[in-house]
Parts: sequence; structure tokens; C-alpha cells
Amino acid sequence: MGQSVKYFSYGHKKPQILVKTYALLLFCVICWGSNFIFGTILVDVFDPIAIACLRLIFINIFLWGVGWRFVRRNRIPLRILFMLAGAGFIGVTVNQWTFYASLQHSNPVNAAIILALAPMMTSLITFFYLKERRKAVYWIGVVVGFIGVSFVVTNGNGLVVSVGKGELLITLTMLSFSVFLVIVQQLSKKLEPIIITLYTNMFGLLLFIPFIRVDLIEQSMHIDIKYWMLLVVTAILMHGICTILWNASVQKVGATNASMLLNLEPFIVMVVGYIVLQEKVQLIQLVGVFLIISGVIMGTRGSEVKDSSIMEGNCEVGKNSKLTRTNI
Repeated sequence: MGQSVKYFSYGHKKPQILVKTYALLLFCVICWGSNFIFGTILVDVFDPIAIACLRLIFINIFLWGVGWRFVRRNRIPLRILFMLAGAGFIGVTVNQWTFYASLQHSNPVNAAIILALAPMMTSLITFFYLKERRKAVYWIGVVVGFIGVSFVVTNGNGLVVSVGKGELLITLTMLSFSVFLVIVQQLSKKLEPIIITLYTNMFGLLLFIPFIRVDLIEQSMHIDIKYWMLLVVTAILMHGICTILWNASVQKVGATNASMLLNLEPFIVMVVGYIVLQEKVQLIQLVGVFLIISGVIMGTRGSEVKDSSIMEGNCEVGKNSKLTRTNI
């Protein structure tokens, strides 16, 4: 007799908790989508290495200021520290530099369509590595959302993206973020979100030191204060506060479900580009927005995971699993 497949759904959580969680994820995506435009402004005056280095410094100052009390009351095993260091290098060091470097050689539109592959990549990683299985409606939602993304960023002319240095760099950004999401999902079984965010950014900065050029930092000292303010504010908001909120939300809905909302980034780029850069919006792009939102809704409604992942503990995220002095 064939064995029926049971599914666990993150949707089994209380509706009000899910609404709040997805609202926080949406806030993060809005901020990160805006970062394409602000990043384009910053790379016109700062070198990408200088941007990544300076942002990480300000992010770490902020995180250690708000998270020191969590560090003092937690002892972390060496194995988990190695995971945090790996996550920091992949999701912070590599991600930060490749993102800003790519904006020197590619436009926000091409960057947006490539980063829109993150939900698919995250789904494939969790499918093969964590053995998570998704309902057909989820995969349909992914495809519909990606088609919508292509409409938004190409005005309906198809996936016409020239492959150059910028596109290769933003592909590394997408891959690093997808891998980072999956690692965070595993770390969130043992650590509080603030601890994950603090340590990954700390290791990200430390591992970035070999790539720092002092002359670029010195040149940055002569840049207008308004660009410094933009750099500091976006660093703390988008990669400090938003990362804490995102990691906490991944703990509740899983990496794959959270990544579905990344499909909204091209839409955010379009809106912020219209407001800040006065870029025109085409009708076909509005059709794409409708498809993106439809895809996200389908994806979040088809987010069930096979029972096998429950038995492996993949869905008992955060429950009685925080690292403290008493249970390590």
C-alpha cells in the first residue's frame, strides 16, 4: 500500500502571528528594494569596497550597542561559531561587496531581475539539502512571480539581460543570499535572531579586513556629508534593523517562504525609481506587478513542508532551543 504524504504548514500558526510576520518581511523587502536606488547613488561617490567596509563598521557599532546584553548571557559552542563565521562570510562579506560592485557595472533593473531568482534558488537548496517538499501551487507561484518580475524589469520585451561583469557579480549576490537564508534557518533553531545578526555581521567585517584599502577610506573622508548620512542611515536601517527582523521572521515561516517576498523587490525598485529618479512606469510593468503579487500569494499559501522535515526537526524552529548557560 502506498504511503500518503503528510504536509506541515507554517500557516498552522495563529493568523495574527503570520500577518505580523509577513508584514515585517514586507517592510524588509521595501527597504532592500529601495537600496537598489540608494546604492546606485552611493557608488557614484564611494568606491564599492569603501561602501561595504564603512557600512559594516556602522552596522556593527549599532548591533553591539543593542545586542551586547544578549551576548553576555549566551555561551556559543565552537561548532556554532564556525557556522556563524561561514554565514558571515557568505551572507555579509561576499554579499555586501558583490552587491555594490555590481551596481558599478549594471543597472538596478538587471540587478533586480537576477536577484528575483533568490526564491527559486532557496527552494532548490532546501529541496536538496533539507529535503523539504512543496506543493505544486508553491512552484506555480514561483514561476508566476518570476514572469511578473520579467514584465516589470523588461517592459514585456522578454528576458533581455546582457551578461557582463555586473550581472555576474549580482548573481553572486543572489547565490550568497540564498545560501545565507538556509544557514540562518538552521541557526535559528539554536540562537536568538539578534545573536545570529550580531555574530554574522561581526565575522563579516573581520573577514572583510584583508580586502580593505586604506587609500579608499581616506578618499571617502572628503565626500559630502549628505552622502555620509545616506550611507549611515541605510546601513543601520537596511542591514541592521531589517536583518534582525528578517532573521526573526525566518524563524517563524522558514527560509523558502520568506524568500518568496523577494519577488516584490523589482516592483519596489520601479516605484522608488519613479519617485527618486523620475523614471516612467509602463502599463506592461503594472501587469507584471499584478503577476508578482499573485505569485507571492500562491507561494505563501502553498508553503507546506513534508512530514519528514518535521521528524528531522526542521520545523520546530526556536522552540525550547535557545542557547543559554544552562542548556549548552
